[in-house]
Amino acid sequence: MATKRLRDTPNYSENVRNSILDKRVTSLFKQAEELSILCDVEVAIIIFRPGKIQPITWKSPSLAQDVLTRYLSFIEFKRLSKLVTHEDYLQKKVDKKEEQISKLEKMNEAKEMEILFNQLVEGKSIDELDAREMKGLLKLFAAKMAKLDERKKELNQAPNPPSNKENIIVSASPMEESFNDPWLIQAIATLGDGSGVESEQKEGNGVNVEDDGHSKDLD
Repeated sequence: MATKRLRDTPNYSENVRNSILDKRVTSLFKQAEELSILCDVEVAIIIFRPGKIQPITWKSPSLAQDVLTRYLSFIEFKRLSKLVTHEDYLQKKVDKKEEQISKLEKMNEAKEMEILFNQLVEGKSIDELDAREMKGLLKLFAAKMAKLDERKKELNQAPNPPSNKENIIVSASPMEESFNDPWLIQAIATLGDGSGVESEQKEGNGVNVEDDGHSKDLD
């Protein structure tokens, strides 16, 4: 409704436009006074109306003229250094929003890759991944390995390394614990040559274990 009203304004009569101007000017002067008090700044408003010689000023013609004269006395590049156009102001807003969106997208991608890694550990096939997921996992692996290498260097450079009798409690995320999982390490080691996990029951050096727990030499 407000946009439609503004578009129809040129069709209004002069009396209607003057009435709207008076209301808007009163509201503008009130906001300028609040800005001047709250921010402790000097504000001057000069409004030129079509066909009128005398402009509308705030607070008074003499004060507005004084503020305008002092403003014009500055060197041009100093006046323009803090001048912001409406287009530049909106562009800064857009850039800030795009930066926030980019950060959120990176955070969501990192969370997604962590969930995907946990699913792979639980048995999900790597053939089900697409190119984007593979690329994200490679970045995740590189970041985790770099973090582990940095942690190793910190432990090696410790001035007083703890003895074997001392218990070290290091909080780790579920993904960091997965790197230390013996099952995962053994599974990764067998991926390259296609060999399976060795059987738990192996033949001994000529020794057979019976049900009663005593060993018996094999002939």
